[in-house]
Amino acid sequence: MTRKKGEDAVSPVVGVMLMLVVTIIIAAVVSGFSGGLVGGQQKSPTISMDVKVVNSGSYIASGFFANVNSVSQPIATSQLKIVTTWTTTMKNDASYDLSPSQAAIANGTVFSGGNSSLPNAPNLGNFNPGMGTYPTQIAASVAPFGMGSFVSDITDPYEYNSSYFGQYTLQQGVTLFAVPFGAGGGETMAGSPGHASLTNGGYILPNDYVGGSSFMANGVDPAIAVLGGGWEQLAVGDIVHVKVIYTPTGTTIFSKDVPVTEA
Repeated sequence: MTRKKGEDAVSPVVGVMLMLVVTIIIAAVVSGFSGGLVGGQQKSPTISMDVKVVNSGSYIASGFFANVNSVSQPIATSQLKIVTTWTTTMKNDASYDLSPSQAAIANGTVFSGGNSSLPNAPNLGNFNPGMGTYPTQIAASVAPFGMGSFVSDITDPYEYNSSYFGQYTLQQGVTLFAVPFGAGGGETMAGSPGHASLTNGGYILPNDYVGGSSFMANGVDPAIAVLGGGWEQLAVGDIVHVKVIYTPTGTTIFSKDVPVTEA
């Protein structure tokens, strides 16, 4: 101990202890602040769905279907992106919906396809659904559509309790669907029996799948919008990988390999 100008000097031990206390306090403040940031991050919801991809050989009963079994919380489809990917062999390279690059693929050649469906982004066009004043409306609509007791009937193109992807909320009991364009006029989008045109236009499957006499080359109907051009080449047993991304967090909340069925 020394004295200077009559004052006692502070012990070095006490000084070190004070520094430690200050350091601990600062560390606690920083830790609490960081914990608050982590706790404030948005959590991703969870979802369980039964998904089917069907190619019946006709526009009737074919398409993409997803039934919601459960969710951790209601999920607005405006916060979702659906991605499909698949690989198959080319079976009919004259199908009308094929892109120019796909049409150049020889029959029997392996090729890949799929698509991404974004909410509130019109993804249909270049076909005439034969529904009076509806073609303009349908050409700007967004698949997959929603159907169920929790879906507001804000659109009425198919006389379903349905709405566009991005406008409805996923809850238990809601069904997402995207079906191919049916032919022959009338309200055949969802597969009305007896309206198929088996001799005109459409996109063609090996087993006489015809989309419709009003379907134009390189057109996009609901099934194509979700599954991608050339989806009709998929055969029973082929695998379509379906992924649902919750865009606020970038988290994949659903991911499944879905085998193609015929009914």
